[in-house]
Amino acid sequence: MKVVGLETIRIAEYPAMLFLQVHTDEGVIGLGENCVGIGVVEEFIHESIAPRLLGKDPLAITSIHELLHQDFIGFQGSGVAVRAASSIDIALWDILGKVTKQPLHQLLGGKVRDRIRAYNTCAGSAYAKGSSNIDRSRKAQIGEVQNGEFEDLVGFLKRPAELVESLKAMGFTAMKIWPFDEAAVRSGGQTISNEDLREGVAILEAARATDKNFDIMLEMHSLWSAPAATRIARAVEHLDLFWIEDALRHESTEALIRFKNSHRIPVTVGETTGTRWDYLRLLSSRAVDHLMIDPGWVGGITEAKAVIALASTYGVPVAPHDCTGPVVLTVGTHLGVAYPKYSGYRNRTPTRA
Repeated sequence: MKVVGLETIRIAEYPAMLFLQVHTDEGVIGLGENCVGIGVVEEFIHESIAPRLLGKDPLAITSIHELLHQDFIGFQGSGVAVRAASSIDIALWDILGKVTKQPLHQLLGGKVRDRIRAYNTCAGSAYAKGSSNIDRSRKAQIGEVQNGEFEDLVGFLKRPAELVESLKAMGFTAMKIWPFDEAAVRSGGQTISNEDLREGVAILEAARATDKNFDIMLEMHSLWSAPAATRIARAVEHLDLFWIEDALRHESTEALIRFKNSHRIPVTVGETTGTRWDYLRLLSSRAVDHLMIDPGWVGGITEAKAVIALASTYGVPVAPHDCTGPVVLTVGTHLGVAYPKYSGYRNRTPTRA
C-alpha cells in the first residue's frame, strides 16, 4: 500500500477547521483534522509534507512520524509544522484501523475502562467558527439563542445554577467555565479590578451552591500575568474547584512555579503545548497536577502516546483536549479508555448548538 494523495477540505460554516484525507492506492482513506490558523497548516501540508509522504507506506507510522520530526527549521511547540504533522499522524492511524478492522483503542493496547466521566466545556455555538488567535473576546463566540433556549456560554455567564441542572440531566458530572476572560481583555491581563473579581467569583459561587458534588473547572485561557492569576486563584480557593487551567502563558517556567506555589487549587496546563520535549519541561517543573494534551496540536496520536507515558513517570494524569472538531474528539475518547493514567475526565464541547 502506498500514499497517492493528500486532500485538504474546508467547510464554510466553520472557517477555523481544516479536514485532511490521506488517499492510498488501495482505496483506503485516512481522516485527520486541525483547527486555528489553518491556512498556513494547509499550505505546509501540500508544500512540505506531501513531497515526503507520497509513495510511502501509510502503515509505517513510526517511520513517518520520525521523518516529519526532522524538519530543518520550525518543528517545535505547537507551531505549523507540528500541527500539520499531527493531522497526518491521526489520518495514518485511521488507515491502520481500517486495514486491521480494529478500533483505535484496540490498536493502543485495548481498553482499561468502559466508561469515562465527561465534563462540558461551556462554549457557545459560535465557539469554533472563528480563530481564537484573532479575537480573544469570549463575547465574540456567543451564538444566537433560539426558541428561548440558552446556549452554554450564555448559561454560565447569566444562569449558572440552571446550567448545572441542565448538564446534570444530560449525564455530565462537571463543567469548565471562564468567568474572568472579559476582565482580562479589558485590562490586558496584568491586573483585575475588585469589581471584575467579585463578578467572576459570584458566577462560580452560584454554580457551586447548586450542587456541592458537581465538579467545576476554571479555565483562564492563558490571559493573565502571574500576580493577577494568583489573586484570582486565592479568591476562589474556597470553592473546591477540580482544577484551574492555563492561568498564564507557561513559557516562563519560573512564573508557573510561583503561581503553583501561591494557592491550593490543582493546576492544569498543556492544551496548546506540542511535542514531548515541551511537556518534559512542564513535568520537571513539578508545577502541574494534571496535563492536558490536544492530539491535533501535540504531534498526533504517536506523540500523544509518548507524552502520556512520560507523564505517568511523574505521577501526573492526562486529560485529552478537543475544543476543535469531531476527529480530535474521537481520538481523545479512545486515548481516555486505553490509558490508565487518565485524569478522570474527558472534555466534550459543545453539548448543543
